[in-house]
Amino acid sequence: MTASVKKRRVIVIGDSLLRGTEGPICPPDPSHGKVCCLPGAWVRDVARKLPGLVRPSDYYQLLVMQFGSDEVAERSPKAIKRDFRALGQPIEGSRAQVVFSSITSVAGKSTERDRKTHLINWWLRDWCSQWNSGFFWLWGGLPGLLVTNGVQLSQRGKEILAHEQVGLIDRALN
Repeated sequence: MTASVKKRRVIVIGDSLLRGTEGPICPPDPSHGKVCCLPGAWVRDVARKLPGLVRPSDYYQLLVMQFGSDEVAERSPKAIKRDFRALGQPIEGSRAQVVFSSITSVAGKSTERDRKTHLINWWLRDWCSQWNSGFFWLWGGLPGLLVTNGVQLSQRGKEILAHEQVGLIDRALN
């Protein structure tokens, strides 16, 4: 009887900011990496999707979570924090090294939204430390990296995001 060899994979999960970053993040062999783009995804959406992505039969070296600021505009920091705490349960059973990227600010949006984003990011950084997860400050505002709607990344913005995510993965795995 031979033991099955488990694949070692990196999964990057996030909202529509990840769309178009798959090529640089996933090496030529897609069995080693996967980008799961969930447009408009909130923390609780990712918590629901996670069991289908993180299967016990695979070994996941790294799980990277990236959330945009859409949720910040709609919900209270208290509710978002509650959802992050709930997300901690399925992550804990994954055996993967987990890194959360900071929630990105949106250029030209209200100062209240920026204040809430900043508040949640500082809380998330501390929460990650308590859960023995990594926290990655993606970047502050995105001037020049967004298309005219101020929410979606330009091609240059996607290149920079992919570059940042690849660097994060390399640092986490080496």
